[in-house]
Amino acid sequence: MALSPRSKKALNIGISLGLTALLLTLFLRNLDFAQVGHSIRNADPLWLGSALVASLVVIPIRSWRWTILLHHAGPLRQTDAIAATCIGFAATTLLPARAGEVVRPVALARMSDKPVSPFLASVGLERLIDLIVILLLFLAFALGGYMPQGLAPAERTAFLILQRSAYLAGTGSIIVLAVMTFLAVRRDLRTRWASKFLSFLPERFEHRLRPILMGLLQGLDALDCPKRGLLLASSSIFMWLVICLQLYATLRAFEFNFPFPITFWVLAWGILGLAIPTPGGVGGYHKAVAYSLTGFYGASTSEAAGFAIVSHAVSFVPITILGLAFLALQGTSFGRLAAESDSSPVPEKGAE
Repeated sequence: MALSPRSKKALNIGISLGLTALLLTLFLRNLDFAQVGHSIRNADPLWLGSALVASLVVIPIRSWRWTILLHHAGPLRQTDAIAATCIGFAATTLLPARAGEVVRPVALARMSDKPVSPFLASVGLERLIDLIVILLLFLAFALGGYMPQGLAPAERTAFLILQRSAYLAGTGSIIVLAVMTFLAVRRDLRTRWASKFLSFLPERFEHRLRPILMGLLQGLDALDCPKRGLLLASSSIFMWLVICLQLYATLRAFEFNFPFPITFWVLAWGILGLAIPTPGGVGGYHKAVAYSLTGFYGASTSEAAGFAIVSHAVSFVPITILGLAFLALQGTSFGRLAAESDSSPVPEKGAE
């Protein structure tokens, strides 16, 4: 028996909250809270201030890159893109089931008075570009020879497996990037190949996948101009390097004196944790990041936990506060924005 949309939504929320509770339990169960509190209180405020500045700098970079992706939607104000970005991240932090991925594009479409379909479609391509950059940074870490010293045999084996995985993932990312660039130039081929691929699928799957696939292909128009493609690539790399600088400053605040490329390792684990659909990645991020330091770099449990808690707060608290402020200025709510997405049309055809 098929579930109603309301039942599906309730199920997704239940799963998200259940995962949050489970992961928080795993993260907190063996902690000495007094020691964790001590490590947080003793964190260097100058380095933490630097991390906070970096987290704020990321916001306009992220929103500017988003407007590059959305050039085919028409002129967009950077102030609107910044506001929508903050509102979306606030929704992701405070609501379950990745609500921000819907709220953010709807908020920008509402502010700019434009159809929401291209804004929704841009999110998938944006995430794909992020994944490619993160995997390339992980590859740079693997190639740099930053294996921790004195690893136990089990951890050494695990590290070597992850290192080899980085080689494969990085190579795959380069291939995907080349294919994306080719398809951006050859619109005729991408539409033809997509239609041929969809024709092999059962009708019910084809109906669901078509708008998603066509939306992603439409977003590739951002790469059809060399100058725009270069801007998109450079802004993506710059954004993630600033995020790594934020992580580096937070590591230094907790007296982890690692080389800067170690942040690429911590970032990869953090992204794995954030991939679990909990509000703001709570639980998953903390467990994954703490393990990246305790399991491989000999950090104490309390210091690693303190770092995970503070680095997550630096990433999500400022943008959430800004998002709530922008939401109030817009005179709307998360629920209203999400409801608008449900009634919005989705693209049925690629850009031709």
